[in-house]
Amino acid sequence: MAERWTKALDRPGSLAAALSGIGDGATVALGGASLQRKPIAAVRALIDLRPAQLRVISVLGSLDVELLIAAGVVAELHSAGVGLDGAGLAPRYRAARERGSVKFVEWSEGTLLCALEAQARGVPSLPTWMALGSDLPALNDNLRQVSDPFTGEPVIQVRALHLDAAIIHVSGVDVHGNAYVDGDIAFDGALARAADRTIVTYESLRPAQPELASISRLWIDTVVPAPSGAAPTGCHALYRADHEVISRWASAGAEADPALLAAGSGA
Repeated sequence: MAERWTKALDRPGSLAAALSGIGDGATVALGGASLQRKPIAAVRALIDLRPAQLRVISVLGSLDVELLIAAGVVAELHSAGVGLDGAGLAPRYRAARERGSVKFVEWSEGTLLCALEAQARGVPSLPTWMALGSDLPALNDNLRQVSDPFTGEPVIQVRALHLDAAIIHVSGVDVHGNAYVDGDIAFDGALARAADRTIVTYESLRPAQPELASISRLWIDTVVPAPSGAAPTGCHALYRADHEVISRWASAGAEADPALLAAGSGA
């Protein structure tokens, strides 16, 4: 296993090659959260491949969702929220919701994590108390209130959410293919375990410390170097989100042009 990863890192492939297996109608999960560690370089490379009718999962989305919607490749979006933090609303996402051009499936963070956990465990669904008494079950067909068979108490049964691929950006990987995240790992561990295939882009190669790895190589299929691959979102503690560029995007409104993000360095 170590030899396999050493060879892969010695001869890194391109993002296009890593993403080439993602075809029309695929379910693709995007790592990071809000304006941190969004796999922007990979999202741009995926857009260049022109897949159609993607089913996208971004637990807390931002520019990843914005770029994919702007490219017209999203048919269905699963998320607990999409926004640009202090910069305001996500204009492409908002316009898509208003126009109904993208089917939106609403989750809470907890119920979406439960769906990913069910998929990772290989079970059809898992119970939770989250979302009881809320409108979510009426809005999301993947949530169903039932009675616990042992206690008779009401629970929400959450259906497993199948992922063809997860795309995650991290601070570094080691020669064995373990991934390291400096700061909050967000939902990325669950995404990696739930996906049929996990693609990781990384800032730099670092010394192997498997006991400190955020995501084990066991859950990773492909690693590709992508310095500044999260920009203009941030990658703690290497660079911060470029709020000037992000604010420019937010101000551009429903027709925000992806060229507006080209200047983002994340520095």
